[in-house]
Amino acid sequence: MSIKTRADITQTTKELLLEVLPGISSEELLPDRDILNLGLDSINAMNLVNKLQKTFAIELSADDLTFENFQNLNGLVNLS
Repeated sequence: MSIKTRADITQTTKELLLEVLPGISSEELLPDRDILNLGLDSINAMNLVNKLQKTFAIELSADDLTFENFQNLNGLVNLS
């Protein structure tokens, strides 16, 4: 799978996030929407980290795992 543009990264990240938050619809997951209030907790956040690392072939450090980076879709996209 070749992910090249920011739009591709955003869409793929959104799909991964929807996998770990199954009760959330795509329409609810706006780029600036607080995903912590949508139900992202520490367990599904770690599942998401694993999915992001595998999908984008990246290594996230402890410094990357901040509230700001995991607050919304935009923050997650910036990690990827």
